[in-house]
Amino acid sequence: MHMLAVVLVAAAGVGYVLAAGLRWRALGRGETVAGGGWALWSALALHSAGLTVSLVDPAQRAFAYGALAAWAAVAALVFLRRYLAMPSAWLLVLPAGGMALLLAMAGLASRPPGGEAPTEHRWIVGVHLAFVVAYLAAALVAGSSALAYLVAARLLKLARFSALKLPQLPALERLYERALVVATALLLVVLATGGAAIQLSTRLSLGDPLVTLAVAAMVLNCLALGLRAADRLGRRGLALAAVGSLILAVLSALKQVLGSHA
Repeated sequence: MHMLAVVLVAAAGVGYVLAAGLRWRALGRGETVAGGGWALWSALALHSAGLTVSLVDPAQRAFAYGALAAWAAVAALVFLRRYLAMPSAWLLVLPAGGMALLLAMAGLASRPPGGEAPTEHRWIVGVHLAFVVAYLAAALVAGSSALAYLVAARLLKLARFSALKLPQLPALERLYERALVVATALLLVVLATGGAAIQLSTRLSLGDPLVTLAVAAMVLNCLALGLRAADRLGRRGLALAAVGSLILAVLSALKQVLGSHA
C-alpha cells in the first residue's frame, strides 16, 4: 500500500510540473486562455488518491502527513487562483475536500501510547497552527471591511454626511470579497491539517467546539461564495456572510484562549 501511495504522489508531482510547463508556454505565446488545466486537475486527482491510500497505512504516518500538507497547499492555491480569476461553484469541491479529510483523519485517529506524539510528527501541528493564525487574520480583514461596507451603505442610504468619510463602496466590496476567498483557502488548509492535529493531540477531538466552529465557518463561506458565483447572493448578503464568518473565527479564538488557561 505504501509503495502505491508513493507512486501516485510521484505521478502527481510529474503532473504539477507538466501543468506549470504548459502554463508557462501559454504565457510565452500570449494566449488569453490558461493552458495546463487538464494536467493540473489530473495531478490533483492522483495526489488525492495517493493521500487516501497513505491514510490507511498507520505505519507510514510521516509520509501521510507530508502528502497531506502538500495536498492542502496545492488545493488552497488552486482554489484561490481559480476563484479570483473566474468564480465557479464547482471550485467549492476543494474546501469540501478539506472537510472530508478532517473527518477521515479524525475517524482514523490512533494516538500513541502515553498520549505523547513522536517528535518527528509534531511539525504538522506547527503547520496547522501557523495557518490558523493566517486564517484568523484574513477573516478579520474580510469581516471588518464587510462591516465598514454595511455601515457606509446604510449611511449613504440615509444621506448622512459622515458616509463621505468612509472608503468608497466599490473598494470595500473588492476587499471583503477577496479577503473572504483568501480566508476560505486558508481555512481549507486548517481543516485538512486539523485531522492530523486531532490524531496527535490528547485534548482535541472531532466533537470539540473548536472543530465545530471551524466547520461551521467553512460551510458558511462555501454557501456564500457558491451563491455569489451563481448570482444568487447580492453584495449585502456576501458582506453579512463575511461578518458572520468573522464572528465564528473570534469565537474560535476565544475558545482556544480560554481553553489554554483552563
